[in-house]
Amino acid sequence: MNDHELARKLARETGALLVGLREHAKTFNLNPDKSKSSLTQESLGNVLGDVLGDEGDQVAHDYLLEQLLLHRPQDVVLSEEGDLDVDRLGASRVWIIDPLDGTAHYSSGGTDFAVHVALWDASSKTPSKICAASVAVPARNELWSMDEPVQRYSPKGEPIRILVSRTRPPREIASVANALQEQFPERGEVQIVPMGSVGAKVGAILSGQGDVYFNSGGFYEWDLAAPLGIACHNGLTVTDCDGNEIELNKSNLRVADILICRPELTAAIVSALKTR
Repeated sequence: MNDHELARKLARETGALLVGLREHAKTFNLNPDKSKSSLTQESLGNVLGDVLGDEGDQVAHDYLLEQLLLHRPQDVVLSEEGDLDVDRLGASRVWIIDPLDGTAHYSSGGTDFAVHVALWDASSKTPSKICAASVAVPARNELWSMDEPVQRYSPKGEPIRILVSRTRPPREIASVANALQEQFPERGEVQIVPMGSVGAKVGAILSGQGDVYFNSGGFYEWDLAAPLGIACHNGLTVTDCDGNEIELNKSNLRVADILICRPELTAAIVSALKTR
């Protein structure tokens, strides 16, 4: 099994595991015994959601680590749920994984959560040195991998759609929307679409449901590595908000900002963001 096949297997199987876990959680009885408990139906639901999110994060992490230890025992693993002090900076191959990106959306019953599996290789010539990646959006039956045929989408006059975080939309959204509307008036009024996981956003762009995603509030390498690989493979622009390539497997795992979009929109967005 080569690296692409392994990444796809891990993303697909972890996604199925998460969906199964959530389906099982729905079978729990949420009707409190009012004579013995002051908990309301809503508070019980919130408690169950928190437990489900924590359990999903851990179960997915454990499964991915088990499989990587089995199939790639010499490689290093960087995971959101793992030990961040592992000796990875001197390693030649590092799997950067987010076992469950969009935990809140997963635990609340949403579809915009994803599994991210990416391989960083110090010798790779690919963007950001991501040489294999898969993103599963299991509740939408989507699975994207870097060894698949390139997805090309040609807009047919639809409005430009900017995908933003549901909880932390960027403060520059108005200036970017105005710049795009001014430069591409034939596409009408720019639309703002809230969405969860970065992987779900990239999948939406590739499937023709969006055009731009940017985040100026900062996040971490595991949020980005696999979606970056998928986006670059399919010809999307992936840079920071100043137009520079993203560096991964750094000592500081924080990523300041990100822009993922269709190439024809890049210059207008970067220009608007440089006025921040």
